[in-house]
Amino acid sequence: MKPHTVKTRTFLGIFPPEEIQTELVNIQAELKKEPSPVRWEPPEKLHITMKFLDGLTSQQLEELSRHLPEALKKFSSFEITLTQAGCFPLKKSPRVFWVGSEQNANTALVECFRTIESACAALGFAKDEHPFHPHITLGRTKGIVSNNLIKTLESITFEPLKFRCAEIAVMKSTLTQRGSIYSNLTKFPLPL
Repeated sequence: MKPHTVKTRTFLGIFPPEEIQTELVNIQAELKKEPSPVRWEPPEKLHITMKFLDGLTSQQLEELSRHLPEALKKFSSFEITLTQAGCFPLKKSPRVFWVGSEQNANTALVECFRTIESACAALGFAKDEHPFHPHITLGRTKGIVSNNLIKTLESITFEPLKFRCAEIAVMKSTLTQRGSIYSNLTKFPLPL
């Protein structure tokens, strides 16, 4: 197989600063008090996924590196606000625990998502079928979680967590038996 045809599991994401990671870890700590089969994400993996690109080739990465900065020129760095904790898809059978917000709380983030979607679609990637729901995944489960964990989730409140997005990271995600391992491929900075 030629090097430029090797496909990499990749995503574009926004990583919060350390002080926000700390707040998210504190929320995880509250949830962890209720024993359940949840794989909690470590602080360095906490991020907002803007686009998942399964099977990105090095050639596509080069194309993305040329086209996306141009598409993102209309953005300067913007504020992101996280306001609530929740789970997908349903409280009675959750698979993902998250902290996030409603779309209308982060209009610049939603517009950035749409811009990334359009730029990736122009390179041949399918658009996401699900509506964009700004969130940071705290943990995932494949098992049945306790009712107490859901009650704890419903009771969590916190002051809005605000941080500036100054760059979009392109990350390689390598699957292992212990979960995925992230490594940075490139970053697209946004002007201040």
